[in-house]
Amino acid sequence: MKSIRNLMLNLVVIFVSVVSYADPIEDMSMKNYKAGWYPNFIQGNGPMTCPKTCDAWVGARAEQEKSNDVEPESERAAVCKVTRDKSIIYEGINDPSSHWIYGNQYDDEPVCYVARRNNLVKRSEYFMCLCVEPDECRKADLIVSKIHDPVWDHGAGQSIVKVDVTNIGASAAGLFYTRLLDPGTGAASTQGVAGLAAGATVTLTFYFSYWVFDPDASLTATADIYNQQAECDEGNNTLSYFKQG
Repeated sequence: MKSIRNLMLNLVVIFVSVVSYADPIEDMSMKNYKAGWYPNFIQGNGPMTCPKTCDAWVGARAEQEKSNDVEPESERAAVCKVTRDKSIIYEGINDPSSHWIYGNQYDDEPVCYVARRNNLVKRSEYFMCLCVEPDECRKADLIVSKIHDPVWDHGAGQSIVKVDVTNIGASAAGLFYTRLLDPGTGAASTQGVAGLAAGATVTLTFYFSYWVFDPDASLTATADIYNQQAECDEGNNTLSYFKQG
């Protein structure tokens, strides 16, 4: 039992290590990030590595990459920068007039290595680190994921149209209304949903007192028609449907 517990703890440590040292800013992407430079001293404590610096200052991750393919003596390299005035780092001063050179901080060594144009390498224990946090939305996000093909109810003499609404956001949505519109006739029907959990889908059923194929069917469904929910994307609530009769 003890060996199994130790194995599980080792797996957890490995997983946390992989997550902590993943590259925050992805290649070939223009995603939104919160980013800033922070000194590797905080309240006189230091020098620290970039991962520890970013965690201590803002609980974010250091911008870094795996490096052993190009620098065999290291496993990972974080982005750092150095300046001439050490007090800027030690005291945590924002000095827009200061000059900087970028470099790398390797593994658990709290040193920023900077390559100069004369091929000489500058080593400094006083540096700033690039700290990054993905600017992820944690709100609800409602979309109309599908408008089903209309069917005719011969007994009731009406069209039946089912519409799927999905919350693709990270938080639950409260009360909202969805409208289904026939642009050709101007007829519309609205239904309320008391709430929708993150990742959940609800299927709503709408009715029209006529056959919507005349001769073709054109419909538009809009979730949160009254803008009651604060969403990650306010522009993705509508879906259109068209089918020839």
